[in-house]
Amino acid sequence: CMQTLHTAREPISLTFKWKNCDLEVLNFFWLPLAANQADHADLAVVTNQGIEVFRLSFEQHAAKSTKAFPTPARLCWVEPLSGMVLVCSGNRTLQPFDLKAKAPKLPKFDLVLGRDQVIEAHDVAVMPIYDATFCIHADSMNGRVSLRNISNPQQGTPEHDIVIDVTPDDTPVGRLRLSNVDNLLVVHRLDKRASMVFDIRHKDRSLVPCISGPSSVDYGLDVGADKGWGGWRFLSGSTIVDDSSGRVHRLKVDMGAVLRDFLDRTPNDLSIAMQLLLRRTDCREHIVWTLRRALGLKPCLNDWAQAFSVLNQAYRQSIEAISQRAPSGPGRQTTVSLQELEA
Repeated sequence: CMQTLHTAREPISLTFKWKNCDLEVLNFFWLPLAANQADHADLAVVTNQGIEVFRLSFEQHAAKSTKAFPTPARLCWVEPLSGMVLVCSGNRTLQPFDLKAKAPKLPKFDLVLGRDQVIEAHDVAVMPIYDATFCIHADSMNGRVSLRNISNPQQGTPEHDIVIDVTPDDTPVGRLRLSNVDNLLVVHRLDKRASMVFDIRHKDRSLVPCISGPSSVDYGLDVGADKGWGGWRFLSGSTIVDDSSGRVHRLKVDMGAVLRDFLDRTPNDLSIAMQLLLRRTDCREHIVWTLRRALGLKPCLNDWAQAFSVLNQAYRQSIEAISQRAPSGPGRQTTVSLQELEA
C-alpha cells in the first residue's frame, strides 16, 4: 500500500494482477508527468513476476492497474526521468521496457560474459546521456565499458554499441562503478580509487578516449581514503551513498580541471575544445579562458577559423531556438536580446 502526505487519510492499497505467493517487489518509481496532467499520477512497480503500472487518482483517492507486462525478473534497473525499465530474466539476458511508448516491450539482448559468469546488480547501470537512455555494462574482467541505446530500437544493435576501453590491453581492472554528470560518463576504478571522465560524443576515429583522469574523488570529509571508497554505493546518475558514514552525496565534475587535462592531451584542437565545452552547462567562462589561452599559443588562422565557426553555429542555433519559442502572429518577435541568450 502507499501512504500519502495527508496522514489522516487511509493508505491506498495496490492489488497486483499476479497472485503468486512469492511475489517480490524489486523496485518502483513515478512515471514522468504528461503535459497538463494534474488529476492523477502513474506508479510503475517492478516485481519478480513482471511490471505493473498503477494510476493514482487524487480525487477518488484510489489506485487502479492500467498496464501489466508479465516477465520473470531476477534483477532490475530503472530510469524514472525517461520511464525506462531494464530487467534481467536469466544469467545474461536483458529485457528493456519503455513505459512511455505505445509498445513498451523492446527487443531483448544478451550481454557478452565470460564462461560461468552471471550478471550482478553492480555490473549494469541505466542512464540517460544526451538524447538517449543507455544500458551500460561495466566489464571489470576485460577492462571495458559498453553502452547500448535502449530507448531507440534502430540504434539498439551491436553495430551501434559504444565500447570504451578503460585499459589499453583488456586486462582485469577490479571493480568498476559508473556515474553520469552533465552528460559526462564517469568510470570509477575501485582498485585504484580513481575516476576517469569520458564524453561519448568526443571520438578519436571510432574510439572514445578518456578526456580527463584517472584522478581521485574529493569528498571533502575528514575520513580515511580507504574508508571513503570502501563504503560507497554508486547509484544511477550522480548520487553516491556512503554507508559507512550514513551520508548521501551528489557527484560534481570540476570542468576547469577537466578542460586543463583535455587541453594537455589535445593542445592544438581548439575547435574540438569548443565543441566539448558547448555540450556542457554554464561553460561560457571556460570558453573565454580557452580562447585567451589560445592567444598566447598563437595557433594558425585556420585553427581560429574552425573554432569560431563552431561558436557561430551554436550562436545561430540558439537564436533560432528562442525565435521558435516566441508566439506566432503579427507581433511575433523578430530579434533576440543578449539577455535571452544568456538565460
